[in-house]
Amino acid sequence: HYVRAVAPAYGIPVLVHSDHCAKKLLPWFDGMLEADKLHFEKTGEPLFSSHMLDLSEEPHEENVSICAEYLKKMAPMNIILEMEIG
Repeated sequence: HYVRAVAPAYGIPVLVHSDHCAKKLLPWFDGMLEADKLHFEKTGEPLFSSHMLDLSEEPHEENVSICAEYLKKMAPMNIILEMEIG
């Protein structure tokens, strides 16, 4: 929140990215998406600009399927999804 609060004073855009979230961390990832949603509802922009799911240890079809579900949740908030395919 701090970066977004001070950015206007410097006239700079803010890009915040989470990196390499594995399958075991999906509950944590869900929490970040909830924070994005709450921030988006208040301000019209998500807290994070982008997130990365690293499901490269999972079978390809499962990886892509999980990522597709998350992209559906993220797209309405204009959040970029980076996928680690393998």
